[in-house]
Amino acid sequence: MRRAWLFMATVAVFLFISASTALGTVDQSRDSVHHAVKVGHDTNICGDLATFTFDVTSHTHVLDNGNAFLFDDHESFQYTLVFDDPALGTWTAHGAENFHFVANHGGETFQNTFNSKEGPIQIIQHAVFHVDADGNVRVDRTFEKIGDC
Repeated sequence: MRRAWLFMATVAVFLFISASTALGTVDQSRDSVHHAVKVGHDTNICGDLATFTFDVTSHTHVLDNGNAFLFDDHESFQYTLVFDDPALGTWTAHGAENFHFVANHGGETFQNTFNSKEGPIQIIQHAVFHVDADGNVRVDRTFEKIGDC
């Protein structure tokens, strides 16, 4: 589910940028966020309801020169989970995630790496997706390792 959402979001960004960029111009942007705090209520990797408080630092780079589009995003984060069930207590967590997307006349490449340690649970997720200029999928590989809940 997560991989499908990421792929659809990346394709949507590419289509939007491609439709709005004139050949020969170069658009480039960089953005950094340091210690952005976000709070939300959701289920954790084990399916337990909790309130998450994230502290995120990220760096994003987008480049479109009319012939190629590049999107890179790197973020590191720390967070706490306060479970709805008091018997589960509170967990601390940390992790990193990297997105890399390139589209040019030769095709498209998407890579995502997510590594986290949530309480006692190790979470590792990697995805690589390559499509050639004719729309043929050349690489579609995922790896996921999640510790025991």
